[in-house]
Amino acid sequence: MTTNALMHSSTSSTGAHRGSERRPAAVSSAAAPAGTGLGGNTLAHIVEENCPDLLAAAGVVIEHLDAQAGTWQFSADQGLTWRGIRTDLINRAGNLGLALDRDARLRVLPFGGHRVTGARVAFHTVQRSHGPGNGSYRAYACDEREAGSRTVTLVLSLAAVNGTPPAVHVPRPRNKRAMVQRAAASVGASLSGAMALA
Repeated sequence: MTTNALMHSSTSSTGAHRGSERRPAAVSSAAAPAGTGLGGNTLAHIVEENCPDLLAAAGVVIEHLDAQAGTWQFSADQGLTWRGIRTDLINRAGNLGLALDRDARLRVLPFGGHRVTGARVAFHTVQRSHGPGNGSYRAYACDEREAGSRTVTLVLSLAAVNGTPPAVHVPRPRNKRAMVQRAAASVGASLSGAMALA
């Protein structure tokens, strides 16, 4: 069972921090079409699944991504093309984030040889679409947030970010010898029945 440890932390102009940890509800099978395998999940899906108490948002500003988890990418065209995210820009000191609309997809490609179970993501929601600025790096002010927008830090499983791969049906291999013996037995039974009638 994969766990998506979740921690909300609110940020205000006074610098006070309040945090609590909880487990989100289990991901239902209906969530699978939102992202398949490494097709990524939309930011709207990630926010709705893990932060149901947040106001409906038109987009987010990503403040931090776990660079140890792998290479982060986003797609603004429903997964047709992917662009690398400069974690070195958004993770350094200062208030520079990646502005993405709610329909943008996010994914992380794990580094080879590393077994990563969770990835830290920090963002705040915005109530207006970024428009032409979708996918751009922009400065944000910690003390000038819109109402209801606060910094949220999530520790997500890779499946929660990348989407759950679709179930693949693999037919059970058949024993050819047993099939031949069954066929021969059925032919023999039908022949003996025909001889008995004659």
